[in-house]
Amino acid sequence: MLHHQDEVIAASLGSLSSAVVALCRQAGDAIEEVAHSQLRTQIKDDDSPVTTADFAAHSCLVEGLTRLGVPGWPVLSEESASVPWQTRRQWSTYWLIDPLDGTKEYLRGSDEYSVNVALIHDHRPILGVVEKPRTREVWLGRPSEGAWHQAAPGANWSPLSVAPAEPPRVVVSRFHRGAKAQRLIDAIPGVRVTTLGSSLKCCLIAGGRADLYPRFGPTSEWDTAAAQAVLEGAGGSLVETHDWSPLRYNTKASLLNPGFVACASLEGAWRKAW
Repeated sequence: MLHHQDEVIAASLGSLSSAVVALCRQAGDAIEEVAHSQLRTQIKDDDSPVTTADFAAHSCLVEGLTRLGVPGWPVLSEESASVPWQTRRQWSTYWLIDPLDGTKEYLRGSDEYSVNVALIHDHRPILGVVEKPRTREVWLGRPSEGAWHQAAPGANWSPLSVAPAEPPRVVVSRFHRGAKAQRLIDAIPGVRVTTLGSSLKCCLIAGGRADLYPRFGPTSEWDTAAAQAVLEGAGGSLVETHDWSPLRYNTKASLLNPGFVACASLEGAWRKAW
């Protein structure tokens, strides 16, 4: 039986989805505008780049989500992640955002970057939106209901569904493949490998165009939450590698994820190579 708060959230997901899609498009437009004006870059403490485009999208999303007027739902963003654990551990429902996922791709001039917004409730993503600024495509996921893709503003929404294939089609990061992921790839007979940036890898699986994304290197919770909602809504899984349970959020002081696998099916032949 749903508690009252759960019922309220479930009833509002439809209207929230439309508002979040609109906000992600605005943030994507801000990213593209910066690309053609005054793009500046600095290096963060973890040696990753951050740009004026990241901050422009961050401001757009935080202001917009705050204006939605949902009481008590804080916003945690990659660009404002210094919330003390003592405060954050009390959150049961909150927005988790990555204003520009794939900054390295953005800086090298590719289109493989995205805007990610997720609504987290009881440690699980219950709504996720991924927007690709260059093409203005959007992927929307609500794990309890489904997942959809919109090719352009105003276009019809198309339902997404995973389509497991053998041999598996593996998708990996161009910059963060890692030795452990490569050993797994080498152990899968007939494997086909595609490189792709940002959370678009999970969207590719959700759309039936890939089967497996293994990630053993460091990622943060804002990197995965929105895409996990899309993938789960399409029938796929994003699970921790140590016990194959769905990735959970805001359960510990660190915002780093454990190793995980995003997949179309947990029963694929790739498990034999594990």
